[in-house]
Amino acid sequence: MKRVVPWSEAAFVAVVCWVVSGLGYGVFAALDEPQLPVAPLIGMGLGQWFWVRHRCWPAAVAAGLTGFAVLFALVDTLRPGLGRYVADALATGAAATVALAVFTLVGRGVGRRRHATR
Repeated sequence: MKRVVPWSEAAFVAVVCWVVSGLGYGVFAALDEPQLPVAPLIGMGLGQWFWVRHRCWPAAVAAGLTGFAVLFALVDTLRPGLGRYVADALATGAAATVALAVFTLVGRGVGRRRHATR
């Protein structure tokens, strides 16, 4: 299924990612389990959303690369000042949000280009 992602859907998915990130890291902080990251869970959820609703491969590649870059850059930047749990939660939520924005923008660009060639 290839269709353009509406901004409202991208915003909703971003909010869900922030909720999962906040709750997941909150639970892990309460259990004192620093070795269990929430990022793979969010990545699998986004992958499932992509596979079921929006199969635009150029947008997925761009979003994945951008999301990983943002995640690792923010984790390295935020951890010294905020601690592991807060930094990881903020970095994961921000990376998911940026990846969704890139996915939506690239998907819209690819969609316009395909319709223009027809």
